[in-house]
Amino acid sequence: MSVLVKSVLLLSMLTLVWARHTDVYITNHLEGREDLHIHCKSKDDDLGEHVLHINQAFHISFGTNYFFGTLFFCSFQWGNSPLLHFDVYDQDRDFYKCNHCEWYVQKDGLCRLEQQRDHSYVRKCYDWNP
Repeated sequence: MSVLVKSVLLLSMLTLVWARHTDVYITNHLEGREDLHIHCKSKDDDLGEHVLHINQAFHISFGTNYFFGTLFFCSFQWGNSPLLHFDVYDQDRDFYKCNHCEWYVQKDGLCRLEQQRDHSYVRKCYDWNP
């Protein structure tokens, strides 16, 4: 087998190992039971605008980039609030923390359960992007 063929096969196997399926769920947990308006995108895809009623979720499903760099970001707004932003999946931050990421939107930011090294889960909250 030529070196080129071996290289292509190795790269293909690495792609299968490093690229994994990821699901992100964004759930409206706003106090006051307000509707949440979201608009999510990646650098390649615009997932459109959606309105989430209290406890409703929006689901994003994708394969991660084996060279890292997968990023999905959303804008959020409710009532008369300003337009806020958050990176709902940043592969550099999230790859080892979740492949089934469940975000709960609150007025002061987003929270989720994150798996620790001992396989326990801890609730972690993040502020809105600047």
